Amino acid sequence: MAGCGKRTPTYAGPPDTVRSIVMKKWAIVPNRLVIPQGAKVELVVSTADVEHGIDIPGLGIREPVQNGQPPAVIRFLAQTPGVYPMRCSIACGRGHDKMTGAIVITPASPTAPAAH
Repeated sequence: MAGCGKRTPTYAGPPDTVRSIVMKKWAIVPNRLVIPQGAKVELVVSTADVEHGIDIPGLGIREPVQNGQPPAVIRFLAQTPGVYPMRCSIACGRGHDKMTGAIVITPASPTAPAAH
């Protein structure tokens, strides 16, 4: 996990949830992921066409996603509830600016145990 400034903590052991993201001209699929606070998350990010980059500044995530290469695997601990915009960080053509989405970390329920 690379990026400037803030970095979201990672974790040891297996993830609580594994989510796949496919980047393609000119979309991020799915463009919205809802994750509970406290979850150990593994994102598996691939491309369907050209090189892209996944950028989630609020979580300190910025990774290239290379065509013809294994997917980028990003692990983080979903600590702070909120909406974290994501976008493509590598100019990939005319519709590049439409490649947006969000990760939504929902507050832990007071009646449910936190994800471990």
